[in-house]
Amino acid sequence: MDSAILNQAIAAALKVAREESAAVARIEATIKSPAFEKAVRLCLECGGAVYIIGMGKSGIVGQKIAATLSSTGTPAIYMHAGDALHGDLGAIRARDVVILISKSGETREILQTLPFFKTHGNHVIAITNDGKSSLAKSADALIEMGVDNEACPMNLAPMTSTTVTVALGDALSAALIVARGFKPEDFALFHPGGKLGWLLTAKVADIISSEKNPVCALGDSLRQAVVKLVEYRLGGVNVVDESGKLAGVVTDGDLKRIMLGGDDGALNRPVREFVKLNPVTIHNSATAAEALDLMEKRETQISVLPVVDDGGRPVGLLRIHDVIRSHL
Repeated sequence: MDSAILNQAIAAALKVAREESAAVARIEATIKSPAFEKAVRLCLECGGAVYIIGMGKSGIVGQKIAATLSSTGTPAIYMHAGDALHGDLGAIRARDVVILISKSGETREILQTLPFFKTHGNHVIAITNDGKSSLAKSADALIEMGVDNEACPMNLAPMTSTTVTVALGDALSAALIVARGFKPEDFALFHPGGKLGWLLTAKVADIISSEKNPVCALGDSLRQAVVKLVEYRLGGVNVVDESGKLAGVVTDGDLKRIMLGGDDGALNRPVREFVKLNPVTIHNSATAAEALDLMEKRETQISVLPVVDDGGRPVGLLRIHDVIRSHL
């Protein structure tokens, strides 16, 4: 390729980035408008689902907006305008809200759906670039794109308008997330196959092995604790008091420090002399995310975490390795 042509091509690419970035920045005024607030209210008060209808590139963007809304607590369904006109409108009920996307606001298939919504009493939100278009005049809430021109070198292919529409859809979704009080735990319910979903739903009890619970008493010798360390290979041993409740823990690291200290008689002395009392623990009903927070978000990270039940009795040990391996 001729270097001059290549330079022109790169310049065109930079122009797209700059113009789209500037256009997205301008939608701040739209988001602050009463019309956008009304759109949020209509979606928030919707008793059914939010249907998003578009054609061509607007339709592809509409699919993305519907997916984002659905995954963040607002049931949403994308419908192609052509399909809507050939029977799919029958799926839309009176309590549903409709978002119609058309840059010009004059897309024939989009406008042909309007009589149906008027007859059935559906609230209509329009996302369009022309506030004086037929679509804009018929909508209950108008979200204007505010696009001057497409960043396409020919000013033909939808580029800036689709980017702005995605941003407006994300803005609407973000507003609804906050308005609904949607939390990470709720998000996890809709994403059980993802990492976040797993971390927020998996319980510590599901990760640890109930058959691997190394325990010794305060009065046992350090030698007995070492035997448990070697036998279970979990990096630690839970130490219990006379009532069976967790009193402390002895880890591989503790043993190394004791041995390096040169105390030749240490192995024959009781564990109570070496145990870390009142260690950080995790309940067996806690989530994997909570366990990771305890183990990682400290000045000194914890590699082995005692797991206890409601009575404070140890039921196992959790390692970071166990959390990682369980999600693979």
